[in-house]
Amino acid sequence: MIIPAITMMKRIAINIFVFMSNMQEGSKIVKSVNLTIRNCKATAVNLVTIFACFFLSCNRHQEPVNNNALFRMMSSTETGVAFNNAVKDTKELNIFNFRNFYNGAGVSIGDVNNDGLPDIFFTANQGKNKLYINKGNWKFEDVTEAAGIVSANKWYTGVTMADVDGDGWLDIYVCNSGGLVGYNHPNDLYINQRNGTFKEEAAKYDLNDIGLTTHAAFFDYDHDGDLDCFVLNNSPRSIESFGYNKNIRNIRDKINGDRFYKNEGGMFTDVSEQAGIYGGEIGFGLGITVGDLNNDGWEDMYISNDFFVRDYLYINQKNGTFK
Repeated sequence: MIIPAITMMKRIAINIFVFMSNMQEGSKIVKSVNLTIRNCKATAVNLVTIFACFFLSCNRHQEPVNNNALFRMMSSTETGVAFNNAVKDTKELNIFNFRNFYNGAGVSIGDVNNDGLPDIFFTANQGKNKLYINKGNWKFEDVTEAAGIVSANKWYTGVTMADVDGDGWLDIYVCNSGGLVGYNHPNDLYINQRNGTFKEEAAKYDLNDIGLTTHAAFFDYDHDGDLDCFVLNNSPRSIESFGYNKNIRNIRDKINGDRFYKNEGGMFTDVSEQAGIYGGEIGFGLGITVGDLNNDGWEDMYISNDFFVRDYLYINQKNGTFK
């Protein structure tokens, strides 16, 4: 009932006023006690509104869990997944000298031990990467060290699970942003040893790309039965340093441009130029997705770029090239 509430609030307001007046004795003089009924009503209504919002807020937190909801947030206590990609800026490394400082890291989900349950791999920019094995019933176990996963002082970004060597077991390709003092290292390729452990062999497969890699995608672009690889790179150069040269994307950069690697008998060969892939340092790659956009049965690619370069849509020409 509003009327009784207003009456009650009126009394509260008057009591508060009297209390405050008494508190000021000896130091301050209350010059006026013209607390009108109108002001009381206004104060009461405001207090009723505040109390109503407060109680509604409290009740909202007490609402029962909707068991019919599509998703429910689960705590790290429930799942065992306690990963946090915490970054700390310093005088030597911050948003001012590294433009992508707050771009984030990566996560990939796949069944790495072939037990029928999806496992999780997290990358970290300044911390340690983590591999969590799914134990069932939403319980995960951190097996990073036991699995042989090493975080070697790299600014890790995207991560992709794919059967790179074609043995029926998922491998893990981890991208490194590179280009930073102390972080300038190639990407990692963890080959699944089929016994719960992995071995880093990026150099062996010629996938130790040293660009400012954001992400990578594996797919069979030429339909020869094995997976090929697109490595999406960003650029360490400042935006203003490029000027207004419209043809600069045609100038291939051997370190920071995007690259396309063809799987040839288990070894990866850079065929970027032959495949029609732009490799300029102006790309500033942010993301890549693969799909059959024109429904011809062959995978195409969509590349999102930052700043003044437009995104790229590569249509598979079904002859080893893109357009």
